[in-house]
Amino acid sequence: MKKKSINAIKLGIFVLAGLTLLIFSLYLLGKNKSIFGTRFELKAQFRDVNGLLVGNNVRFSGIDVGNVLDIVILNDTVIEVTMNLNKDIKGFIRNNSVASIGTDGLIGNRVINIDPMGGSMPLVVSGERLPSREEVNTDQMLQTLNRTNQTVSKIAEEVLSTVQLVNQSSELTSLLNDKSLSYNLRNSLENLHKTTKNASILMDNALTTFKLASEGNGTIATLLTDTTLSTELRQVVSQIRTLENSADKLVKDLNVVIESVEKDINQGSGSVNALMRDSVMADRLRATIENAERGTAAFAEDMEALKSNFLFRRYFKKLEKKAAKAKKTE
Repeated sequence: MKKKSINAIKLGIFVLAGLTLLIFSLYLLGKNKSIFGTRFELKAQFRDVNGLLVGNNVRFSGIDVGNVLDIVILNDTVIEVTMNLNKDIKGFIRNNSVASIGTDGLIGNRVINIDPMGGSMPLVVSGERLPSREEVNTDQMLQTLNRTNQTVSKIAEEVLSTVQLVNQSSELTSLLNDKSLSYNLRNSLENLHKTTKNASILMDNALTTFKLASEGNGTIATLLTDTTLSTELRQVVSQIRTLENSADKLVKDLNVVIESVEKDINQGSGSVNALMRDSVMADRLRATIENAERGTAAFAEDMEALKSNFLFRRYFKKLEKKAAKAKKTE
């Protein structure tokens, strides 16, 4: 009887030990922990773990390699997460790999993803802290999406009201239904295209002319570089100036003659008075004086135009500078 009690006690202890081992094994399997394999730890810091729990999976390149061992709040902005990883994966994780918090599927449990960055950085050691990357906040995304939907709704309402106004406006309806509008618009575009094409051709010709001038070729280059031509132009200008001085002298002499004539007329004596009494001679003399005045005015206009010409402008500027210097020296 005593022997049976001892055997029953041993059996109970054996069953209890087996149940304990089974429960412990199930616990380790539920936490994704290896019973016989060796493990190592890595750490990462986040501002917000977004519902991450101890025991959640850790993935490297999409493969489950461990689980979350501990979550500790260091301060009001930093939360440190300790990851328990399989020893076999240690030879593949480099210290520039980035840890981030994600979701298992669309609405599944939180997981930590370790993404390799490549390169030749050294491998991690146990207890090392990996750089982290904050995930996109789902709540912020939903809030942004909500604001976007509201904006799109307002735009749709405004577009609808605009279309209704267009439908209610007889002028716009007639304008849109006018078949000649497209024809006129097409002609306008064709004319614009022709004008642009002609302007392009004109610019090409101008560029070609300036290129020839810069290379010393063409008529413009000849005009600008021919010293003989510049000498001849200088002589022509000198002769024109001499002629202008002669014209001024002629006008002065005519003024003297006119004064003398007026004096003879007033005194009623002299040959001038006799000539002035002759109406035919008087008309001829008046016509001569008018022609002389018109010629002088036209000559003055020609001189002003000549001063504005690009071929003589430089010469006249030099003369003006010389005159200014002569006045200063006086």
